[in-house]
Amino acid sequence: MNIAFRRFTCPTAFVFALAIAGPAGIARADGKPPGIEFEIGGGGQTAPRYEGASDYLISPYPTFRLQRLTLPNGFQIGGGDGMGLSFYPSFGFRGARESADAPVLSGLRDVDTAVELGAGVSYTTWRGRMFGEVRRGFSGHEGYVGEIGADAFFHPVERLTLSGGPRVSFADAEYMSTYFGVSGAEAKTSGLSAFDAGAGFKSVGIATTARYEITGNWAIEGEAAYDRLIGEAADSPVTGVGSRDQFSFRVGAVRKFKLDF
Repeated sequence: MNIAFRRFTCPTAFVFALAIAGPAGIARADGKPPGIEFEIGGGGQTAPRYEGASDYLISPYPTFRLQRLTLPNGFQIGGGDGMGLSFYPSFGFRGARESADAPVLSGLRDVDTAVELGAGVSYTTWRGRMFGEVRRGFSGHEGYVGEIGADAFFHPVERLTLSGGPRVSFADAEYMSTYFGVSGAEAKTSGLSAFDAGAGFKSVGIATTARYEITGNWAIEGEAAYDRLIGEAADSPVTGVGSRDQFSFRVGAVRKFKLDF
């Protein structure tokens, strides 16, 4: 199992997703004593100011992965080899989008911070994995957003793991209207054309990651991603004053911890 803060799409649209990557979420402990194993760390990232923006920001990001939790009663979460079918909770956080920070959006209403709750499913082998996630937003938006993708795994040298593959994201009309729609009233105050953004696929892209194990407890990680907004997201006036091409990059370090109860 691997519970982790997943890739961020941009500083004002962080996606923190907890992912349990193992064939069984909860099982009897396989002779392991009660305790917890996890990774914690962080680093820096650069990404678009908001979804559809053409300017970029640099910001910090956190990392937390719960690898195993064994309870005194013998039940265990994680601790497996990470292979097979997994069902896991998915959590997201999207920062506020304020027109004061982006003059090209002057006249549009601000979007509050959104928390997203949902679930995902993945199938992992030693060669790669396929996954899909869906989350429902609260506060900033109250729509549904998700992603499907696949990764291939490579081990070119000892201690180095590379992975990467395609991504496709989608969203319902509520989400699209919040981040890409322009109401009639906003059109009058912003100078942008009114636009009713509907549900559908919103981006296609590719993500690559690298992890190098420095020691048994320390590792360096990096990720680069490219997304191309499509459909209603690409046609939106919000994207028109920004860019359909969305790049992101992050690099950081993590440390492993093991504590017995």
